[in-house]
Amino acid sequence: MISIVLEVVGGLLLLIGLVLLTISVLGVLRLPTVLGQLHAQGLATGPGIICILASSIATEDIRIITFAALAIVFVALTSPVSSHAIARTAHRRRTARKAQESAEDKTTES
Repeated sequence: MISIVLEVVGGLLLLIGLVLLTISVLGVLRLPTVLGQLHAQGLATGPGIICILASSIATEDIRIITFAALAIVFVALTSPVSSHAIARTAHRRRTARKAQESAEDKTTES
């Protein structure tokens, strides 16, 4: 009885994770700005990957479940850091580009 429940829960988590990843990929491909793409990417690295890894409970194998739990912790710790680094770089590049355009405008006006 419990194995059937675990299989159903594992299947649902896998399905939810795959739907979230599909939506995320479409968002990354369709959104024009880096920050918009980063927002869509956050949907994949957060709930999407965690749901897929959590679906490993259906295997009832302690090694696989332990690996998935460690991977969930790793993703939960590194995803915000990498997203912040990408957003910060995008912001700096945009700021530098605006400063360069402003300097070029000043030299053409002279």
